[in-house]
Amino acid sequence: MLGYEVDFGHMQAVSLISAERYAEKQVGYTVTSVLLNETHDFLRLVINSVREDIISRSETFQCLGLSLVANVGGREFADALAADVQRVLCSGTIRPVVRKKAALALLRLYRRNREILVPETFSQQMLNLLDERDLGILTGVVSLLTGIISHDHRGYESCVPKLCAALRRLAENKDIPTDYLYYQLPTPWLQVKCMRALQYFPTPEDPEYLRAEVDVIRQVLSTTDMVKNVNKNNALHAVLFEAVRLADALDLGADTSLLEEAVATLGRFIELNEPNIVYLGLNHLSQMIAPDTIEAIKAYQPQVVARLHDADISIRRRALDLLYNMCDESNAREIVGHLLRYLVTADFHIREDLALKTAILAERHSGGPGGKAWFLDVAMKLVEKAGDFVDDAMWHRVVQVVTNAPELHRPAAEVALERLGAGAAHESFVKLAAYVLGEFGRALDPNRHPPARYAATLLARYKEAGAGTRRVLLTALAKIAMRANDDEPLRKTLGELFRQNAVHDQVELQQRSVEYFVMTNVPGNPARLGAAMEPMPEFPARENALERTVAPGGGRGNADPADAPRGVPAKHRAAGGAIARVAMPSTPATAANGGGAPETPGLAHVPTMGLEDLLGGAPAPKAAPAPARVPTMGLEDLLGAPEPTRASEASDASALADVFGAVDVSAAEAAPAAAPAPPPAAAAPSISPVVNVGDCLKKLRASDNGLLYEDAYLQIGVKSQWRGRQGRVMFYLGNKTDADLSGLRLSVSPPAGLHARLAPAPAIVGAKKQVQVLLELAAERGYAELPTLALAYRAAASVPGGQQSLVDFETTFELPYGCHKFLEPWSVSAPEAFFAKWHELARDGAQDVKVVTVAPAVAAEGLRAIEAALSAVRMGAQPGLDPNANNAVAGSRCAYSASSPGGGDEDAFALARVESDANNRAVFRITIAGSDRGTVEGVRAALFSQIL
Repeated sequence: MLGYEVDFGHMQAVSLISAERYAEKQVGYTVTSVLLNETHDFLRLVINSVREDIISRSETFQCLGLSLVANVGGREFADALAADVQRVLCSGTIRPVVRKKAALALLRLYRRNREILVPETFSQQMLNLLDERDLGILTGVVSLLTGIISHDHRGYESCVPKLCAALRRLAENKDIPTDYLYYQLPTPWLQVKCMRALQYFPTPEDPEYLRAEVDVIRQVLSTTDMVKNVNKNNALHAVLFEAVRLADALDLGADTSLLEEAVATLGRFIELNEPNIVYLGLNHLSQMIAPDTIEAIKAYQPQVVARLHDADISIRRRALDLLYNMCDESNAREIVGHLLRYLVTADFHIREDLALKTAILAERHSGGPGGKAWFLDVAMKLVEKAGDFVDDAMWHRVVQVVTNAPELHRPAAEVALERLGAGAAHESFVKLAAYVLGEFGRALDPNRHPPARYAATLLARYKEAGAGTRRVLLTALAKIAMRANDDEPLRKTLGELFRQNAVHDQVELQQRSVEYFVMTNVPGNPARLGAAMEPMPEFPARENALERTVAPGGGRGNADPADAPRGVPAKHRAAGGAIARVAMPSTPATAANGGGAPETPGLAHVPTMGLEDLLGGAPAPKAAPAPARVPTMGLEDLLGAPEPTRASEASDASALADVFGAVDVSAAEAAPAAAPAPPPAAAAPSISPVVNVGDCLKKLRASDNGLLYEDAYLQIGVKSQWRGRQGRVMFYLGNKTDADLSGLRLSVSPPAGLHARLAPAPAIVGAKKQVQVLLELAAERGYAELPTLALAYRAAASVPGGQQSLVDFETTFELPYGCHKFLEPWSVSAPEAFFAKWHELARDGAQDVKVVTVAPAVAAEGLRAIEAALSAVRMGAQPGLDPNANNAVAGSRCAYSASSPGGGDEDAFALARVESDANNRAVFRITIAGSDRGTVEGVRAALFSQIL
């Protein structure tokens, strides 16, 4: 393992298999089974020895050999030993304990090489084996048969009568030895195996055999109930659920009574208090959905809806799957209504799947009178409420449906305008509303909803929107401007917006703004280029991409990007030179010529509103030089006090009693000079902290003043102040003993992104004296790791005999000064402003999502304790800002010296969103978004230190 050759004793194990004594042979078989797998070359050496044991007359040796084959046997074992194992299985003179091992060994070999058992030669032997009276052999044989027919049942159809006879014998006649009764149940495991094997065969054509299966299923359905004994319960329900699967697999034609009985049995399970039984009932009902069972299953819709609010997330997921599968035209509106109401309170683990399936059901069942209008109402509410749990594919699909349904154009525009005015702030909804108003705002009543009104609504959202949303808003406003022929003030207002964004740092927004200004505000262009702003044509008929994201097991796949609303910048043209119509953008448009002028014939002589640099004219003015880097040393202005040149020592020993009191650094006395220390003694006691250093670190992460470290000789308190990107920390080092502490050394190791300067520490701290050492910090950017402090000193300690011995002590521990200390709370009055910044950071910055279980004390107080912890780590908690009253949001910002790409003074942000679990008060989903990864990780570590 360290480069040496290792011998595991393979050859010795192989040689032991050939031994004559049982003890040696057993060791050889055991070691070989543990150390070797079926691909190991050493196994070839034991094949002959194993064969000799299998065909021997010693039952013990046969069992050892068959156990090795069943555990390790591979392709070569199958070729060499299959015939011998088969002879052992079919021999009537060999004891049952050996034959049942042979059945399992033969199953292992068959899985490695299916050619060893062919129906033409083995099916008759299988029929004889199914007549075995010994239940141990029969159990192994049925396992072997199931393994064979799971690949191909052809050739083994004659086994169905034998399986039916065995099943009836077990379930009805109970003709079995008492050793095979499990809680008075006749071999439930063998009943399950027989039923599972029957599911691989087609429905029997012989009515006698079919009646045998149906009779057994009915008996199991009618006699199975809940009992107090857990083990008996498990056995009963194992047989019951396998009987339900068998009933579902049978083709009984128009007779659905058996399926209805199975559904009724499972339906009773939904109302029980046993979570495992409820889960299995919901899961099996979902699997049984079919045209001939759906009506029976729909009768349990109220019970399934109630299970949406179960405490167990697994049950909630199965209830959602069942509602999704049982939904049809008759109950679609009721189910979708339930899901929409549940969406508001659903926990975050299930919200994404819930929103997706609600959208699919709403569109799938939107036919019939009023169906399209109902779908529009559901889709709008869904995109608005689901928030972060819907992706762009969902609002893209809404756009397609509305575009292809002219009767929805006006209602969609009215609903979008109404909800935007009511404060709907999520960016997905803003994009959907902007698209709808840009395309279908022309259908609104101009007297009730003049273009200036809804243009102003969109303009108000533009300021706080992210770049992706701004692209949609720009195109929507451009379309509104092109239609506002008689509203010159509106055209000028929107033109000013385009002018301002023509110098945007994002090329996509810059290009669109230039093109839209030229098209809408240059005289003559609106009439000449109006074709570019005509309504988009209908989308070609295509399958709903959301349908493909729901896998059969309830998972998610990938939406088809072709389903996105078509977005092209105005420069793209159709064949023949005609200007193509501008679509609402959902995919970024590429900039031409590195962000230069659009290559559009006919616009060469158009005035360029003073943007010659963008349209190929005069070069742009040089950018202002970046501000100089903020010095990391010399922070005299931070606290308004002169910079101390050296550490100071208090003149009064009583100062040690209040290490956190106000200190006048300028009036402190200078520390005495270092004195040579005597040599240490050979033996000395050890020094260890008398406080929990971790607890001190946790408290100081949230506080500016407190105790940092303390042992029997030295106490260190800290007092800090913070302003912007700078911080000042004063260490108060107090000598608790009656002797001097000598050789004092302090050093700070800051992480990358943090600059630190520590004033020199005095070499000696007098008895009962206190000294102060200043630490100056400056943050250049966000950082995740904490700075560390290395401390060393020499103390005089008492040793047995009354003598004094000098003890040298060194330690290193973390300082609580993470990047969160430089943050300042950031508050906004409107939710849209906060969430606009949130989505901008999630898109352009860094994001971290964790689901955590908080400490019991925090869980007891709930969200209030979380908000207090956020405030403690300088995150400005803003109660009531999140639309969900059970969530909390907080925000902070800081102007690092290198927070902007150019190293300027642009603020760095850190935002947090805490979502509570409706079913567990101790579980929260915490999402932190920040301008950079270091800030996100630093804030997360600080917050988690307070709540975990």
